[in-house]
Amino acid sequence: MNRFIIYSIFFIVACLISQYSCSDPKSVSYDPPEGANYTGEAIEITLDCGDILAGTLTISKDKGKKFPCVLLITGSSPHDRDNSKPYNPITAYRPFRQIADLLSTNGIAVLRMDDRGIGLSKGGDINKMTTAERSEDIEQLIKYLKSRSDIDNSRIGLLGLSEGASIAHMIASKDISLKTIILLSAPGSKGKEILNYQISNGLLDQKSFKKLLNKDINLKYLYNFDPMESARLITQPTLIIHGESDKNVPPGDALKLKREMNNNGNLNVTTHILSHHNHLLLQENTEGKIKSTKIPDKTLKIILDWILEEL
Repeated sequence: MNRFIIYSIFFIVACLISQYSCSDPKSVSYDPPEGANYTGEAIEITLDCGDILAGTLTISKDKGKKFPCVLLITGSSPHDRDNSKPYNPITAYRPFRQIADLLSTNGIAVLRMDDRGIGLSKGGDINKMTTAERSEDIEQLIKYLKSRSDIDNSRIGLLGLSEGASIAHMIASKDISLKTIILLSAPGSKGKEILNYQISNGLLDQKSFKKLLNKDINLKYLYNFDPMESARLITQPTLIIHGESDKNVPPGDALKLKREMNNNGNLNVTTHILSHHNHLLLQENTEGKIKSTKIPDKTLKIILDWILEEL
């Protein structure tokens, strides 16, 4: 069992049926839709180690202004900049494309990047990186954004999904220059507790897990990872969204995160637990079937309204 399967189980990603098939990342278009009031700039950022991350910055067509910006952080297992799967990049589930389009239509720049060694990124292997090492890549992306003349470096926010949410508050707990953070399906329990929750939901076999724990560097890291160590240090305005039907991460973790932040003096924490929504924030019917492979408009509106208020 390889690492992709591990992380499909651990923290993210319930498997979705793709509508299309595409193995060449160069054939994927990340251009804005026709008639958009923003542009999509292809970005390549050379990391300190020499690897290159590729992605897209969507930003207003207005010139001579500085814009607020949100940096999107993918979940565990390999993903392209749309938080889609690299072996089939044109999929029905492309949440970061939805979020980028929504925010940039409303005057907020968005940076989203292919993971190391994925899509058009060159060099490196995300399968050999721990969560902490991934956070170092994101810190370099923040440094890049602060260097741009068209980005207001006092108004940069982070948005992370699942493991990406943990990375967001790991960074924000150390970098108080960041203005806001948004945590989607964020773990609020220790890794061991998350795994027990997944075992109870039939997502993970205990015998297989014990073997995997001895082989995978990041699984070992996550097993002992306590998200509260950094989450409790967050002082920035925070939005937490979780699906009530999440079988990967307990929905109650959203309230645990909020409570911990409140107890440590951060009272600007907004939490939404969405009924009939899963780990991917997709809406389900009463039988647990996914209604659509797109994040519902109501959920996107929660994100937009909060960002316009806080960023």
